[in-house]
Amino acid sequence: MAEISFNGRGRPLLAARWLIVAALGATAALLLTELVRSAETVGGPSDPPVVARNLIAVAGQITRDSYGVYLIDPEKGTMSVYQYLATAKSLRLLASRNCIFDLELGDYNTQPPPREIKELVEQQKHLSDSAAGAATATSMPGGS
Repeated sequence: MAEISFNGRGRPLLAARWLIVAALGATAALLLTELVRSAETVGGPSDPPVVARNLIAVAGQITRDSYGVYLIDPEKGTMSVYQYLATAKSLRLLASRNCIFDLELGDYNTQPPPREIKELVEQQKHLSDSAAGAATATSMPGGS
């Protein structure tokens, strides 16, 4: 095996490399610590929903400083929102709604309206079909 020897000039280079490795390791450790801490304090959307007896419960943020639970009953078509009040150590019902009829609406309070989206999609398909037809006509042997 070949032995690597360093003269006086090689030692600072080796020390600088180890210093860079140590700094990168410390930075990675700090980033991981911050990631874990923020995941613990935020909770919310990253938490998977809990499904039991046809109810879906999802924890989430209600306001900047408060959290709550969203309950959904798919069989009855209802949803409710509860806010956790830390000072009172209780839950408060914020809203509850039967959304069966909401799902029957095709267009309510939306921009752009679905019919405009449909027209845009049809225009795009027409342009794509026209471009594909033109490309096929020019690539045919003996085409004019």
